[in-house]
Order: sequence, then C-alpha cells, then structure tokens
Amino acid sequence: MKVVFERQPLASSIGLIQNIVSQVTTMPILTNVLIEAEDDHARISGTNLDSFGQVKLAARVEAPGRITAPARLLADIVKRLPKGEVTMQAEGERMTILCNRNTYQLSTMPAEDFPDWPCIQPEVTVRLRQSDLKRALHNTLFAVPARDYRNVLMGVLFDIHDGRLTCVATDGRKLGKTVVDPQETTGETNSIQAIIPDGILREIDRAIGEDGEIELSFTKRQARFQLNNLTYISNLIDGAYPKYESVIPRSFTRTIRIRKTTLADAIARAAILAERKHHSIVLKFAPGQIEIAAQSFDVGAYEGVIETDYNGEPFKIAFNHNYLQEVFKVAAGDVLDMRLNENIAPVIFEVESDPDTLFLVMPVRMNDDEA
Repeated sequence: MKVVFERQPLASSIGLIQNIVSQVTTMPILTNVLIEAEDDHARISGTNLDSFGQVKLAARVEAPGRITAPARLLADIVKRLPKGEVTMQAEGERMTILCNRNTYQLSTMPAEDFPDWPCIQPEVTVRLRQSDLKRALHNTLFAVPARDYRNVLMGVLFDIHDGRLTCVATDGRKLGKTVVDPQETTGETNSIQAIIPDGILREIDRAIGEDGEIELSFTKRQARFQLNNLTYISNLIDGAYPKYESVIPRSFTRTIRIRKTTLADAIARAAILAERKHHSIVLKFAPGQIEIAAQSFDVGAYEGVIETDYNGEPFKIAFNHNYLQEVFKVAAGDVLDMRLNENIAPVIFEVESDPDTLFLVMPVRMNDDEA
C-alpha cells in the first residue's frame, strides 16, 4: 500500500476516530486503526467493539491496500509533522511515514485481524439538522452520571414517538430533556426507544457543527450516525430507561422568572460556605427578592439577596448547589422560568429562548434550623 495525504485533513480525520480506540485491552488489534486505500480516497476506522467510527478522506492512492497501525502513535506523529504531503507506505509488518525530510517507521498488524464493520438494517431512520442534535446533546449529556450501578443511566435516551425525537438524560438528581422535530422520519415503525452510551455521543458532539444535516438509524441493538464522510455506530445499552415523564410535574403552584447569570453568581458566592456533606444552600423567596443562604457550622455562614419579580407568599427551598450550577452552565440564554410546588418536589427550569427544553433538579431536605 502507498497513499499520499494532505497533513491537516489526515490529522483531523484521525482525531475523529482515535478516542473510540481501546487503550487497555486483551486484544492488541483494538489499539490500532484500520487504514484502507483505494481509487481516490482512504478510509480510517477504529473500534472498541462497543462503538465503531469510520472517516473517509481524499487521497492520492499510488498502490491500494489495507493495514492497521497504532492509533495513538499515529495521531501523535501526524499532529507534529510539518505542513505538506504525508506519504504512508506499508510493506509486510512495517509502515513508513514520510513528510518533507521526516521519516517514521511503525510496526503494524494485519488488516485481516481487524473486526468487521457492522452491517446495519435500520428499523427507523431520522434526518436531523446538526444544530438540533448538538443542542439536544448539550442539554442532556451533563446529566449523565460519571458512574452508576444502574447501567441504563449511563447514556442518553433517544425516544422517537409520533414523528418527534425526545432526548433525555438523568442521574436521579438532575435531568435534561430536549424535543427535536426531525427533517424526515422513515422506517418500519414511527416509535422506538434507544439508550446510547454517553462516550460515543460526546465524540459525535465534537464532530458535528451548526450547519448541515445528520442521519440517525436505529435497530434493536445498534444506532448509526451518518455524516457526509463520517460514520459512527454504537451498541445500545440494554434495559428499560426510567419512566422520566412520571417525574416531571404537570402543574405548578409557583412560577418565578429569574436572570440566570444573577442567580448563578449569587449561588457561586454561597457555595463557598455551603454545608460540606450535601453541598446544600437555601433559597428564601419573598415578594420582590430571593435570599440565598449557606451555612457550614465549623466554618461560617453567608447570606445574599437578589431582586426578582416574585410576589407570592414567602417560602424556602434547599438545593445541592452543584446541581443548580450544572443546569445554569448548559441552559441557553439568560432568562429562565423556575416552576415549583412544595419544597420537597422536583423543580423545573424552562428556557425562554428554547421552549422545547426543560431541566429538572431535585431539592434536598432542609435541616430543622433551616426550615
């Protein structure tokens, strides 16, 4: 095999694949990427057996062929090469990389040992604007827990029903939900639920932009994300996702319009002296204002007041400040509607500029001296 690339497109292409590749594995071939060259292009593929990625890029193929090479080493090498053409030439179990007056030689493994690319026969296919998918991922991925014994929570639920796509993620304490209208939906059914691992979704989030479209295809066990020259396939997480709709209140006794930045700044000040075990702060609502209070018994206390349009009866509610700060970090715009019932019931934050998105945060119980 002998193939010539432009350095920058090659570096970008490897970057789209390398994070999928296994780092610690009993199968050494999984630490490699597969490079296939034919006609006027090359394909670079990587996998950890749960997720697959493949990118197609233009190349000058002087001798077609297939070879695998260590993903991390290849990425580091190409990233540090000077501008210009990069030639890859494979012979036997060695690959030579040439760029200007720089030469690398890498040990390779046979392409025949690399896992086969999955064959997808989709039951449902939806076509979305990339910007809509990016917005949905932005509003949900923050709520996926870093670890949880409930494996179904370690991803985002893609719930297609009645021609709409709902994306939901939760860790049991906070939740993000966004509804998207696809450009087109085709397939054997108009309803499917798929839990997609957060790792592959973060790669997709990095790969997509604000322009263009992306095609999503689903089977009972896998999902495929297809761009013009880039394809990701992921196994789905087995199991039934929690019935998230039953957690979201349908009616509220209080709605308060807040300035996100103003409240977030006050919460950040209170967090300095928040109670250490549950990271709790108390919001005390009174006509025209919100008082934010925090107390750490062995350190000190904080109180601060911000203005608001609330004109109801005084009441208090406590939160883990981390959950509020995470929501405020991802919520678009600066105006949020905070919808509440009792001080132990879930609280909803709705985005004025994005009516198809909501965030849910569970309050924490107040101590006797806080209530």
